[in-house]
Amino acid sequence: MAENNNSKRWALSDVRIIDLTWLQVGPQATRILASFGAQVIRIEWRHPAAVDFLRYMAPFAPDHATPQGGRSQGAARSRGIRGNFDRGGYYNNTNPGKYGITLNLNHPKGRDLLRRMVREANAICENFSPGQMDKWNLGYDELRKLNPRIIYMQTTGVGKYGTYNNYVSYGPTAQAMSGLTYMSGLSEPYPPAGWGYSYLDHSPGYFGAMLMMTALHRQRQSGAGAYIDLSQTETGLMLTGSSLLEHQLTSKPTQRYGNRMPYLDWSPHGAYRCKGEDNWIAIAVQSDVQWRGLVEELGSPRWALEARFDEAAGRKAHEGELDRRLTSCTILEDRYDLMMRLQARGIPAGVVQKAPDRFDQDPQLKARGYYVDLPHSEIGTWPVEGFPAKLSRSPADVGGLTGRASPKLGEDNDYVYRQLFGLSSDELKALKQEDVI
Repeated sequence: MAENNNSKRWALSDVRIIDLTWLQVGPQATRILASFGAQVIRIEWRHPAAVDFLRYMAPFAPDHATPQGGRSQGAARSRGIRGNFDRGGYYNNTNPGKYGITLNLNHPKGRDLLRRMVREANAICENFSPGQMDKWNLGYDELRKLNPRIIYMQTTGVGKYGTYNNYVSYGPTAQAMSGLTYMSGLSEPYPPAGWGYSYLDHSPGYFGAMLMMTALHRQRQSGAGAYIDLSQTETGLMLTGSSLLEHQLTSKPTQRYGNRMPYLDWSPHGAYRCKGEDNWIAIAVQSDVQWRGLVEELGSPRWALEARFDEAAGRKAHEGELDRRLTSCTILEDRYDLMMRLQARGIPAGVVQKAPDRFDQDPQLKARGYYVDLPHSEIGTWPVEGFPAKLSRSPADVGGLTGRASPKLGEDNDYVYRQLFGLSSDELKALKQEDVI
């Protein structure tokens, strides 16, 4: 496949990245790099036990639909576990703009071919178990002998070096070790709620992309390579807010506060049920003036006029009862209508959005063009998430150099091996017969 976006001004033009990542945390970083014009070559193996299992995680694009704009067909349907490696929505959203090839690294010739590719690359990214690349003799110390300029980024649950250097981890494990899982949820006696989404499979990808861009900048200036040892758990520690600082100063254990503001008399401050199934609104009253505006907007119910609720300290002291009384009013309200009325009064309020709100209805995301329609060789044109920032001189484009969504498994074998790395037709045929490619 030829590159079709060469006329665009790319921040990472002429950068080649060998991408051995899988699941979310590694591919999230290389997804961002591809969005800025890096030539990202995504390597997988075709064996069902080795292929990135995001490929066969639901939801799947339905067989009968290739929606233009992706707005008209509703939810995708499963085609069965491992029934098709090329229709997974999760994989498609995580890997746009990349070239996709297959390579068997368990085969000596596969490892030799990777070494050949590394000689002509700027960087290599992987998030295997901590010692896997060393077992193949493909760790940083070996690859830098072939290419002293190589940037090697390794992402693991707790880091390659340290006491836990042999630990195998996934994002939810790293979340628990970082403390984020414990911090999420309502206060005692309720247990930790954790994170419904694997947050530490997502956010470290942004850190990884920033680290890689920094190393690439230095490489352009001085020709120096680098080894980046990125820990998901330590990324999580950076997201724990003031909890660690509070413990250092007071020696007190972390507490869960749910949606409430623990340090200020801001009340009501939380999420409240509205009319309909599982509909909510977030309200954050920060002053007595805002409280009086909320009471008026709800029709001045008698309970809200009680003297104990007049001032912030009184509302905070009776926060549990206040939340129950407030819910008895909000549950009768349409969430969007109530949000607009409260905002018109200067009261901080926002609908707690669900997936249909964000994808089908949110006017701000539509105005910013957040969802980008990209062609896919198997499922047709389908929307993927865009990049969350707008840049004036070198804007991101999630279609990358390929101008498409994720690659089918091995889709770019011929283009990458023959045109980029110079294999002949006979060499390519032989390597396929030997189960290398």
